Amino acid sequence: MSKAASPPRGNILLRMLPGLLVTVVAVAALFYFVDFGQVREAVGLADYRMLPLVILLFLGTVGARAMAWRTTMMEKASFVDCFLVLNQGYLLNNVLPFRLGELGRALLLAGRVGQRFWRVLSSVVIERVFDLGFAAGMLFGTLPFVVGGDWARSAALVAAALVAAGFVVLFLMARRPQLATKFVAILTKPLPKLQSWANEQLSHFLEGLSALKDGWRFLRVAFWMSLTWMMNVAWYYVLLRSFLPEATWLWAFFAIAISSLGVALPSSPAYIGVLETALVAALSLFGVDPAIALAYALVAHLLYFIITGIIGIIGFWQQGQSLGDVYRQLLARPAAK
Repeated sequence: MSKAASPPRGNILLRMLPGLLVTVVAVAALFYFVDFGQVREAVGLADYRMLPLVILLFLGTVGARAMAWRTTMMEKASFVDCFLVLNQGYLLNNVLPFRLGELGRALLLAGRVGQRFWRVLSSVVIERVFDLGFAAGMLFGTLPFVVGGDWARSAALVAAALVAAGFVVLFLMARRPQLATKFVAILTKPLPKLQSWANEQLSHFLEGLSALKDGWRFLRVAFWMSLTWMMNVAWYYVLLRSFLPEATWLWAFFAIAISSLGVALPSSPAYIGVLETALVAALSLFGVDPAIALAYALVAHLLYFIITGIIGIIGFWQQGQSLGDVYRQLLARPAAK
């Protein structure tokens, strides 16, 4: 592998600019619309007796995701490796730009279990496809009940059917990858450069998807990802009740769906400001005071940061890696041969 020079500092700053602008706008909106004196008061008045349960549910969320990842990897990685590397990836996202956590955890797990980087990365992509399906299902399934209307039940059923259809297509792609390759080739035939790029990306995606061509394995991954999202909603809900005893499950489902969209936007590391703005906006539709909503969002974000940070540091210590080492390896990969 040839050693690649680090990208010029100016290029890095230029690539970071869109995310920084989104973060600045989000933080500015919070300062404009929210009274931070009331936020401090809301943080102090919250009932934290259920905090141990919140932490347990959060760890269950990561544990279920680790099991889903291990299943996608066809048990070529242990649960402990997947659990630690997941948190290492979260830590990378919290402190490094460009959302390098996903690439970073693929690199770290590949090093732990002796697998090719692209094979591990393809399994991460599959996980993200499941996430997209669940997030879309939650959003379109809850939005009608938030905005009201007689069409709510029908819209929720249609959304559920679309998500189910998406997972069926995913399974069929795993069983018949040649059909997906042929379809993409036909679509991109007029644009040779696009066709070359699309074929390369599709090959990596299908490589990971091939692990799911067995129906039983596909269902196991779907089960663990479903459990991941349910436990994610649960810890958000229990913590929300600490600030708002009248909160319902609908609030938590909708808030997570909106925050999932929010953190998909470019932002600074750790989604600072963006996650909080998304949660405040979502809860405002239920008439929640912005100060209380922001207090809740800040505590939730802090818990995420602390828990994943501690476990991620343990993972790096165990593996003998540092954040700087991984960052340099990731920046060098595109130029490596």
